Order: sequence, then structure tokens, then C-alpha cells
Amino acid sequence: MFDRLFAGALLGLSGLIAWTAYHFEVAFQYEPLGPKAFPLILSAVLAVCSVWLIIKPSANKWAPTGAVLVKLISGVLLMTGYAFLFEKAGFIISTAIVGTVFCVLFGEQTKRAVLYSVTLSVVSYFVLKHVLQLNVPTGMLFGG
Repeated sequence: MFDRLFAGALLGLSGLIAWTAYHFEVAFQYEPLGPKAFPLILSAVLAVCSVWLIIKPSANKWAPTGAVLVKLISGVLLMTGYAFLFEKAGFIISTAIVGTVFCVLFGEQTKRAVLYSVTLSVVSYFVLKHVLQLNVPTGMLFGG
């Protein structure tokens, strides 16, 4: 029952995302596909998955424990903080900070979490910036 309610909410959310993305207006085209493509693709995937859950809900009766709920809420708060930090601190710093906290939250040692997150953020930045040629904020620290 909860699967279908959740899937219905996600289906509505996918429609909202698609409607919002469809109405994006950009003064100039700075990416090959434009700013509409990625959210429209994601909303289509979300809609297909939601319809699948409505048609064939899971038989699993698992319910999250308190520890799982804390991790889920922490994840939402972290991603909200990431959104606010992204422009000012830049991609590398904000991704490294959020990645480190996520790693520690899910049980990784702090030293390894920092190493993984910094490596991930630097490599991802160069792939996004130079290979995919996307506009990725560098942040105020690096002159952005």
C-alpha cells in the first residue's frame, strides 16, 4: 500500500519536474543539449519507475529502523547544504566536504573518507569541465 502511495507522489513529482524543465528559458545555448534535456530525461525515468511501482509493488514488508531514518534525514540535509555551498565554495570544495561527511555517516574511516572524497571531487571536476565541457563553478577560493 505504501509503495503505491509513494509511487503516486513520485509520479506527481516527475510531472512537476518535467513541466518546470520544459519552461526553462535561457538567453543563449551554452551546452550542446541545453538546460532542458537532463531534467526531462530524469523526469521520464522517474515516471517510468513510478508507474512500475504502482503496477507491481514490492512484496517486501521491510520498515526502516531509527538509525536508517537518521541517515536518510542526514542525507537530505547534506544535499540541501550542498546546494547552498555549491556556488560559493565551488564544485571541488563542496563535493569534497559533502562526500567526506557521507562516507563517515555510512561507516568509513575519516582519513579514507577525506582521501576518497577529495580524489572524487578533483577527478569529477576535470571530467565535467574539460571532457564534457560543462559549466562547473570553481568557487570564490579559486577565483570563480
